Amino acid sequence: MEKEINIFGIKIERKKISNFIKLASKIGLIILILGSIFILNHSVLLSPDDYNYTWVQGSNMTKRVDSIENCIETAKFFYNNWTGRIIPHVLVGIFRNLNPMVFEIVNTLVFMLFVIVITKVLNKKSSFLGILSVFGYLAFSMMFGEKFAWISGSLNYLWPSAFLAIFIYFVYNYFIGEKELNKLQKVLLILYSFIVGFSHENVAFVGGAFLVCLILFNIKKVLKFDLKKKITISLIFIVFCLGAFATIFAPGNFKRVNETDTSFSWLFLQNYKDNIKVLIVTGISIITVFVLNNIELIKTEKLKSFISLKKFNFDIVKEEILYFLLPALIATIPMAIISYFPPRAFLAYEVMFMIIFSKNVCFIAKYFEKHEILIAIASIVLTLVVFGRFSPSTLRTN
Repeated sequence: MEKEINIFGIKIERKKISNFIKLASKIGLIILILGSIFILNHSVLLSPDDYNYTWVQGSNMTKRVDSIENCIETAKFFYNNWTGRIIPHVLVGIFRNLNPMVFEIVNTLVFMLFVIVITKVLNKKSSFLGILSVFGYLAFSMMFGEKFAWISGSLNYLWPSAFLAIFIYFVYNYFIGEKELNKLQKVLLILYSFIVGFSHENVAFVGGAFLVCLILFNIKKVLKFDLKKKITISLIFIVFCLGAFATIFAPGNFKRVNETDTSFSWLFLQNYKDNIKVLIVTGISIITVFVLNNIELIKTEKLKSFISLKKFNFDIVKEEILYFLLPALIATIPMAIISYFPPRAFLAYEVMFMIIFSKNVCFIAKYFEKHEILIAIASIVLTLVVFGRFSPSTLRTN
């Protein structure tokens, strides 16, 4: 195959053309997503919560959240009477006092950051298919509008989940040695750990389970860390737990729990049923990656004789299952005794599934990278499918 192509008398390397197309496609996709989410944010009307949280809670709608004093007052009311999730609720009041365009722009950027960071957790860089896979997952999940277009929905679910994705990206890659941090970055990450743990109870459950699994399944590796890294990891865990405990054990949570039935229920599984399509596809991606990663062994054995499990390479799926899939499942357990678990709250758990799905899509594409035309056609088809699904979702929030 020729390495150069003659265009108007100018010879250009095929690799440069390929790289340019990949970059242009990625930029085009990002612009398309940004435009779609902005239009969605701009066109959706206020929800009841968007209106209610504009006012200082407990004031019978006589005072707006338009000053530091009123922010503190409404935060205290929430923390003592309703939920430990005070940061998102206070932010609703603040944004409602600004020009609506401010929230629409900022929220669109947060959504894009959310998608990109998820693709980078297990990949060194974001690719077209990585970004498309995450956006596609979200487009086919439940309650897109309520999670990403409502002001209260975005600030309660998108933003804390974005905090979680960023937290996992830095902690995981620092832990495994893919990313080095200077002293200032370590201090900021430790302080940020509290914000993440304190932002939302579901984020606290997922992030906590992630940290426990990461450390527990790598305890021998942790013991071999140098002293500075041991201290950093320990402080990240401790400070995160302080934030998590502060939001989970808020007086308002106990007050609300006392008013509801807290007996064990299988209703928490409904979110898995509601998102069954994307979860099945994610599961298939795990199996596909495992098969492709062991294809040479399978070909050699030709399935005629028993293949010992010891011969298989479990490294990729082991990483995905132990550090992302398992923590998400463990973090669901508390919701078995918490009666209120809407699909919107499932987003924090979906972060872990999307990390896996994005990695697997990129792995599969890389395996077939020699078939560039096939990958290109698949990318176009998947883009049409995803945005075909997304377009009508802008008209509804369920």
